[in-house]
Amino acid sequence: MPKDDIFLPGGSLKPPAYLLSKLGRCVGISTRSGNIYALPAESFPALRAWNEEISGLKTAPSRSELRRLANKHRVPTNLTSLFPLPGKKQLREISRRPHFTDITLNITSSCNLRCRYCWNDRGQYSNNSFRESGQKLGGGEPGESEMSPETARKAVDLLVSLRGREKELVVDFYGGEPLLNLQTLLAAVDYCRANKKKWKVNFHFLLATNGTLLTPKLARELISKGVQIAVSIDGGKVIHDGNRPFAGGKGSFSEIAANLKKMPRGIMKRLVGRATVTPQHAQMTRIFDDLRRMGFERMELFESEDACHRVTPQREAFFFKTDEQYALLCREYERLALKYIDETTAGRLNYRKTFFNRFFKLMQRLYYNHQVAGGCPAAQGQLAVGADGGIYPCTSFLGIGEFKLGDLYKGGLDKKKHACFLAQVQRRFKNCSACSLFSLCRTTGSCLNINHYFNGDISKPHERSCRLFKEKIELAAAALAILNEKIPGKLEELFGFDPVGRRGNKLY
Repeated sequence: MPKDDIFLPGGSLKPPAYLLSKLGRCVGISTRSGNIYALPAESFPALRAWNEEISGLKTAPSRSELRRLANKHRVPTNLTSLFPLPGKKQLREISRRPHFTDITLNITSSCNLRCRYCWNDRGQYSNNSFRESGQKLGGGEPGESEMSPETARKAVDLLVSLRGREKELVVDFYGGEPLLNLQTLLAAVDYCRANKKKWKVNFHFLLATNGTLLTPKLARELISKGVQIAVSIDGGKVIHDGNRPFAGGKGSFSEIAANLKKMPRGIMKRLVGRATVTPQHAQMTRIFDDLRRMGFERMELFESEDACHRVTPQREAFFFKTDEQYALLCREYERLALKYIDETTAGRLNYRKTFFNRFFKLMQRLYYNHQVAGGCPAAQGQLAVGADGGIYPCTSFLGIGEFKLGDLYKGGLDKKKHACFLAQVQRRFKNCSACSLFSLCRTTGSCLNINHYFNGDISKPHERSCRLFKEKIELAAAALAILNEKIPGKLEELFGFDPVGRRGNKLY
């Protein structure tokens, strides 16, 4: 049997393999090596029985015992992994990386929309929080909700000071609606561009906008400066207007669609259509088709609880919580996975230009032997900065005082608070170590803020989130097995190797 065969695991791993049957394919994932195996359907029941018996043993079986049980269950011995790690392009372990690469700037809490599922309490959360605390924002007046250019530049300085030897840095503009504070956005971008040679780094800028203020002139200017623009649009008019009305209650679809129609083709090809899927409008393939009809070639779809935003009662109301809603979501994911396979094999979908429901992350992890590529970057490779200069682990913790890790105007990142947060995260590893998919997850299956919201402890996984992550992993593994059959030898070209892939595939 091959050295890294899933049925000869080392140590005391329990279970020795993760077996799944999805999309008409049987797949095994080694919990030791991370390799993926295409399993013969006729042997799958025997493999599952073998795996369950070993998993039930009180002590780790010896090599001879493994062979005896394999013979007992008539386990095939000619299994080979689908895709050994390609070439020398091995991803680094990032779950404990010491340096920072990403910073998110919450440049405004103001917004002209009142999205039903908004974590920001329909554009008012931060304002109320700051007024109550009496904090000064970027040297401004108490209650001011916009980040000043000075604060943005200080945030960039912080990222550069914490980067270590990292050469690829990401600055993400966040709100509210970031384009309501265009002055600070442009000031931060220009500051990075003016100093990148001195700092010997490359900057990647990400912007998520609701699209109501995005004109062709502005889009062209931002893209020329290297800003990757994602437009939040939840599908066609009925779905979008139901989710994302203006402050006065009027739907926003018509205005956004009109702005998009004015975009030159060259600009439109650079934009990303970003949709949030809710239980009320869960038709993912329909939403994908809607976005493509609008002219998007690059799309990102994710369910409402998968977004990296703070959980609030307002947002929780749009989670997939009931058994019926969960079953619906799983069916939609399966339809989307099959559509992705069809689009990719037909050559109609450039994978490297499409986030496509975060399958990018999952498939890329599996393809590159992703024991080494998981990990929530919160406070480990990523920080978020509020309008007042407060420093937080990520956007999900913005405004939560107990998770404030420092202040740009009061000494920067507090090393003791930072170390305390990381210690809490490390407890998660102990809680999750018995999970058969832990090596592929590394805290990604359950958001730390979701853990805090539902369980009162960032290290205690949220069961429903973990269950959904397993569903996604299974679909990604099955989709990879099918793609390996239909377009053999092209997976390396499809997925590529992206140094900025922790946040999303490099768009251009």
